[in-house]
Amino acid sequence: MSRDAESSGTAVDRISNMPSNIKDLILERLSIHDAAKMGVLSTTWRDLWVTNPHLVFDDIFFSRLHNGMKRPRPSKSSRIISNILLAHIGPILNFTLHIPMCSLLHNCSDKEIWIKNISKNGVRNLKLINPSCDPYKIPSSLFSCLDLTHLNLSRCMLNPPRKFGGFCYLVNVELHRVKITGDMSFGTQLEELVLHECSGMEHLGCQFKNSNNLTLLKIETGSINKEDIDLGWFECVQKVTNLSLMRHLFQENSRIEINNLDKLLGNMSRINSLLLGGFSLESLKSDTAVLKRPMATLENLYIHSAGFCDSGDLHYVLCLIKSSPNLRYLYISLYGKVNRSKDANLSHLTALQSDMIMDQLENVEIYGMTGTKPELQFVKLLLESTPSLRLLKLNMEPRDNPLQELRIAQDLLLYPRASSRAQIIWAEIVREYGDY
Repeated sequence: MSRDAESSGTAVDRISNMPSNIKDLILERLSIHDAAKMGVLSTTWRDLWVTNPHLVFDDIFFSRLHNGMKRPRPSKSSRIISNILLAHIGPILNFTLHIPMCSLLHNCSDKEIWIKNISKNGVRNLKLINPSCDPYKIPSSLFSCLDLTHLNLSRCMLNPPRKFGGFCYLVNVELHRVKITGDMSFGTQLEELVLHECSGMEHLGCQFKNSNNLTLLKIETGSINKEDIDLGWFECVQKVTNLSLMRHLFQENSRIEINNLDKLLGNMSRINSLLLGGFSLESLKSDTAVLKRPMATLENLYIHSAGFCDSGDLHYVLCLIKSSPNLRYLYISLYGKVNRSKDANLSHLTALQSDMIMDQLENVEIYGMTGTKPELQFVKLLLESTPSLRLLKLNMEPRDNPLQELRIAQDLLLYPRASSRAQIIWAEIVREYGDY
């Protein structure tokens, strides 16, 4: 507003006169509290406030609502959310509810009414975060959200109705510690599926029965379930470009096998990014078909919890790398107790070195190195076989003997390099309190 117009009392409200789509974008980026304040200042914004299609009740909302109270009353929070939904006019496209543990709102039954409300208002993006150890049973009204495109649930229980055929437009699903109690399909349009420490995954078999549109698939299992990944799922995922299979290691003998990697990756001709974690690489025999058939589209490879305490895993990792001629980025985290008294036999790795040329690999990161012979031999092979290498980052475990650190550093400097511009960064892992 110009100063002359302001002094004469004829100031123009240029913000309120902006196009409605611009004002919608502004409201979308404001918290509910701030959007409500805008409604108090102007009748124009008051009308926009009650039609705002993006309702986000996150931790910021509850912290401002409770204003530092240690034991806020759940009835107050519930009443405010119910009043906002009651006054709302028009569709609700985005609904986020991050239930705070301190408010005991996770025990409130009004959540069922809220989900039923948004199911009738065309919700497309639904995110529900439950911090309680007891899973929240999702009401059946969720399965009537016909316009749903994105679904994110944490610590919930999914009990789909019988003969539920899936959602029509759902393209993205993220489930964190969700319990699935019945046969479940998210629909044929699903493109991205993330399962983090979920139980009852065997009920998802119908999602993989026929050819589907999945391009991203991430499955992470942990201590809460003992289920193995069903390799039969991967027979109908030809479009996957990003695959992540992660098994947490809580005990040394908890590693599970991939008995047939060819069956796992054979149908994924478009795969660009691959993460494997918690699997015993010793099950990758040198004559495995996938190691002979190049994965031409693979550019990013992440291997978690590889065991380099002997030359076994080293050999299989190198075979996997050799089968990826267009690899550009490689990340390896090491796992396993080191037997320093054992002199590993590395003579059989010479054959791999003779014909191993990775002329696309640019960045390599190795986490958890301890300086054993297999580890250093792996670094040596990489430096000799990667003319395109730009950066090699080695995250070393802290050592008590400075002379041993000096010896490792000297060995690294003496290794021949195929790339004249290769830079080696050696950094110690910094352990914070609580790390294990």
